[in-house]
Amino acid sequence: MFAYSPEKFASLYASELGQRIWAFVTLPENVARLETASELSKPAVEGIEEQLLAEFREDILADRVKQMVGHMVRQILEQQGWVLDQADVKVQSVPFSKAARYRRPDWVTFHAFRSTSDPRDVAITDRRQNAPLPADTRWTYYATFASPLKAAVAFNIGDIRQLRQQVHSHGYQRVRIERMLRRA
Repeated sequence: MFAYSPEKFASLYASELGQRIWAFVTLPENVARLETASELSKPAVEGIEEQLLAEFREDILADRVKQMVGHMVRQILEQQGWVLDQADVKVQSVPFSKAARYRRPDWVTFHAFRSTSDPRDVAITDRRQNAPLPADTRWTYYATFASPLKAAVAFNIGDIRQLRQQVHSHGYQRVRIERMLRRA
């Protein structure tokens, strides 16, 4: 069971709508959606936006209600061991325009750069600015990731600790991203 401290949302939380929203966001399937979005380095509320709209329709569109949902989500995820990664991340959806992104406390943020001559050649480092990249080619910024899931799926990195050690000792790790699908 989750505990919620409504603080500045006390009057809204005490309303029938506030109680329904809290019951809804704490459903096990919705907590799982919040965590899945966070695992994918997306703002947590992206995991439940469709369900919120289906359940609460136009009631969820009020700014104060959306702010309370974000407040609730933060407390739920913190109780699950997540920490705030970044606030005010732009979201291209309805009902949210900005939301918070969460990460596990042991995650490290990495930055990937692609070779301009071979887009399958990728260098991963822990710095976006002044990154210590190999000098044998020109590099362009490609992506940022922190989740071990994204590291495994997008960059075929199975051992995040080994990646951390390689980046710490050499400044970067170079990987080759092969095509997943071939032309027929």
